[in-house]
Amino acid sequence: MTARRSLTSLHADEILQASRPQRRESDVTKLRVLPIIGAVAVGIALTPGVAVTPSSAEQPSSPIPACGQRVYARLFFGLEGPRGSVADVEWDAFLRDVVVPRFPSGLTVTHAKGQWQARGERPHGEASRVLEIVYDEKPHHDRRIEEIAATYKATFQQESVMVIRMPANVCF
Repeated sequence: MTARRSLTSLHADEILQASRPQRRESDVTKLRVLPIIGAVAVGIALTPGVAVTPSSAEQPSSPIPACGQRVYARLFFGLEGPRGSVADVEWDAFLRDVVVPRFPSGLTVTHAKGQWQARGERPHGEASRVLEIVYDEKPHHDRRIEEIAATYKATFQQESVMVIRMPANVCF
């Protein structure tokens, strides 16, 4: 019975020892280096002339233009139609001849992959282009957006061009 108690006591001591966190040599080194790193960081932070304050920062040479309310339009053009795919050269010509003359001050074109379901058909994916234009809210600009969509549909035999317009607060 005595031998059994000593084995049980030994076993309990081993369990207790194993449950205590063991400090490795690397942990001890970290604990020694940590105060040094902290002191260096405090020293840098307190060194005069290191921090840049707003008053000493360089001011812009011209005033920042005010933001304004404009219209943000996104037009979605499918590139597949009854006559086949719209080739890159055809798209580039459409952009150059139809879109840019109506909005010469700027636009963005993104290549995309969309999904379309023609009447009576199953949905299918197709390559597409997304045209983004920001313009002042004037009736002739809205008319130009409609002209772009109508010209694309007629030229490339498309059922539709999706147009989204929304107000936007724009800054340049």
